[in-house]
Amino acid sequence: MHGVAGPTWNEADRLAALRNYRVLDTPREPEFDDIVRLIAQVCRTPIALITLVDDHRQWFKAKVGLSVRETPIELSFCARAILQPGPFVVSDTTKDERFASNPLVAGEPRLRFYAGELLETPEGLPLGTLCVLDHVPRDLNEDQLLSLRTLARQVMSQLELRRALAERDEALRASRETQARQTLLVRELHHRVRNTLAMVQAL
Repeated sequence: MHGVAGPTWNEADRLAALRNYRVLDTPREPEFDDIVRLIAQVCRTPIALITLVDDHRQWFKAKVGLSVRETPIELSFCARAILQPGPFVVSDTTKDERFASNPLVAGEPRLRFYAGELLETPEGLPLGTLCVLDHVPRDLNEDQLLSLRTLARQVMSQLELRRALAERDEALRASRETQARQTLLVRELHHRVRNTLAMVQAL
């Protein structure tokens, strides 16, 4: 993992893309909860997360095995994971200089294993990861890595669908507001025409 070239994307663009999905701080949704439950079962890990990396925190859209909904960016494994393409696997966090002193490793919940697959936009911007964690050092086999990659794509499909529906609803709302304004203008015009005709008739 060491010596990997830096990201090809711009952090401002990445954060703008994340905001564009309008998913941060939204309530839990079954479609995402099902994915973390499934990947935890496939990988046989006690913890699975859909993590979105914000500018100062990592926020969990869905989670299994953790009580918190977010952690500071300084503690984030996923903030490291998004800096490189492909799966990011740390078999033993205590033997990795990047994570050995992390409070989540040195203290509770004593995380010893991490594997994350990128959640990437169609433009190649990483929003976060679908990841699994364990309290003991370990690894994933090829089938588990494939499942992680496949389900990460499913998370992105759900996010794209969610964004498309939100944009459709917004467009419909804007259209209804425009129609309401036009109806009001037509009524006002009719009212003025009637008043004008009444004045003409009176004259």
